[in-house]
Amino acid sequence: MKKNVILILLFFSTSIAFSQYHLNGVTFGFGAGYSILNDEPSSYSLSTDNNKNLMVQPLSKSSFVISSVVSVKLQKMGVSHENKLVKYKSEDKFEAIKWYERFSINASLNLIELSNSELSFNKSIDGGIGLGYFVSENVQFAVFYDIVTRRQLRDYIINDYLGKPIPNGTEYYNALDENDNNLYYNKTFTGTSFKIIISIGNKKPTTGS
Repeated sequence: MKKNVILILLFFSTSIAFSQYHLNGVTFGFGAGYSILNDEPSSYSLSTDNNKNLMVQPLSKSSFVISSVVSVKLQKMGVSHENKLVKYKSEDKFEAIKWYERFSINASLNLIELSNSELSFNKSIDGGIGLGYFVSENVQFAVFYDIVTRRQLRDYIINDYLGKPIPNGTEYYNALDENDNNLYYNKTFTGTSFKIIISIGNKKPTTGS
């Protein structure tokens, strides 16, 4: 009987020990949230009449984005026997984590964007760098400084031909093509985004204490 009790206690304590683990300092994950640009991008078209006059439509500065995220924790973190987020100073010494020790540095690359009821997969290298706050071992809230590019008409074309036909040699354009570098260029926009980040592969198993 005594032997059985000892075996049960040993099994129980071992199970608890193995429920304790460290978290990787660098993790990969996905973030989702809203991005707000500082300036409005624009959409361009030609009028449907025979004049083919240049028309400009302002677009929304906000969009819903899904991003891939790399996170770097500013504090060595782990999960205790009680499944609480803690910090550690050595392999077997955990301490209660303070609120200001839950921060991380994040780098994001936008994958999908939903704006003006249009879904698009990101074709350029848009993303940002931000500060995150871990609310649990796999979830953090983050704010990012974003840099994105949009194909926009060149300024002189808008200034000279807004409401008019755009000359194309001896004729006029009857359609606009974003791939035409004579008309368009990659304009850089900056903004802010707020995201929830889910980390993947965050656990770093240990032998416990």
